[in-house]
Amino acid sequence: MKNIFICFLLITCAQVSFATENKITGSIFSGTVVDASTKKPMADVMIIAHGQETGDDQKFTTDQHGQYKIPSLPVGTYTIRFEKSNYKPVERRNLSVKKTSINTKMNIELLNEDDGEEDHHSWLPKYDII
Repeated sequence: MKNIFICFLLITCAQVSFATENKITGSIFSGTVVDASTKKPMADVMIIAHGQETGDDQKFTTDQHGQYKIPSLPVGTYTIRFEKSNYKPVERRNLSVKKTSINTKMNIELLNEDDGEEDHHSWLPKYDII
C-alpha cells in the first residue's frame, strides 16, 4: 500500500511539473498610449499580442487614461500591435518573452492619419482658368 501511494505521489508530481512547464509566463508589458501631436492619453486603443510561434492573438485595450497592461504572456516571440480608428497602427516586432519575469514599459505615440500628410499636388503649378 505504501509503495502504491509513493508511485501515485511521484506520478502526480511529474504531471504537475510537465503541465506547468508549458504555461510558464514571463514578461509583463505596460505603458501609456498618447496622441503623437497633442500628447494626450488615448482611451480604447486596441492592443493585439500575436504569438509568432503559436499564431495565437490576445487582445487588450487602454483605459480612460491611455494606460494598458499585458499580463504575463507564455514564453515565446511576439508582435504587439497598437491600433485605433483614424490613426496609423504601430507595431513592435520580435519581442522575446523568456521564463524569467521582466516588467517592460513601452510608451506608444499614435499618429493621426491626417497628421503628417502632405498635399501631394502642392508641387503642381497653379493656373487660373478663365
